[in-house]
Amino acid sequence: MKPKDLIRKSERYEKWENFTYEEPPKPLITYFTIYEKAKAAKHWIYDPEIKRWQTPEEFLELEKRMSGGEPKRLERLQIKDPMEGVNAAYEQLQSLKDRMEVFVKKIIAYYKQ
Repeated sequence: MKPKDLIRKSERYEKWENFTYEEPPKPLITYFTIYEKAKAAKHWIYDPEIKRWQTPEEFLELEKRMSGGEPKRLERLQIKDPMEGVNAAYEQLQSLKDRMEVFVKKIIAYYKQ
């Protein structure tokens, strides 16, 4: 046996060898927390998956009755200024109107011939 083998590793070194990093737990998101944040910011709650806007009060009432704060659903919710939704809808309408105008011109040109 070599002298090196006789020397025992320190406790600290053994702990370091076996160390595995554990993610700290994420703070628990509750529907009431989301409600309070939205209310404080005077914003609404937006669900990008189903493209639905809710006032904080509507959101709170729905969560109490329906899901009771399903964690995966709560994680995807966004607190936003509802004017962002109005502006996005306006842009979509403009785009649709522009496409319709191009289509109508194409029809008129086709039947003029």
